[in-house]
Amino acid sequence: MSITREEILQIAKLARLRLTSAESEDLSHDLSQILEYVDTLSAIQVPDVEGVGLGPAEAPEREPGQIAPDPMAQTPADSAPDFREQFFVVPSPPSLGGADDPGGSP
Repeated sequence: MSITREEILQIAKLARLRLTSAESEDLSHDLSQILEYVDTLSAIQVPDVEGVGLGPAEAPEREPGQIAPDPMAQTPADSAPDFREQFFVVPSPPSLGGADDPGGSP
């Protein structure tokens, strides 16, 4: 599979990128090579190899009493310097009249 220069220009437009003609040609070539490699990998047949991963259908079942909260879990308020009514409080930047001190009050 190859990607045309027009497709590259459309992708660049959607991503708001400005590409020179040389950059679009290089990108078209590089992406075409990547897609050819992916096609090669997709064509490989490995019938004796099981899939990897542990999706929800394969997860071991647990009793409701076995599930404990993660001791490392934190709420956003635990790591925020200022958190009020479920929102992060961010000081105004100095250009908008905020304090110069990053640790200053909002």
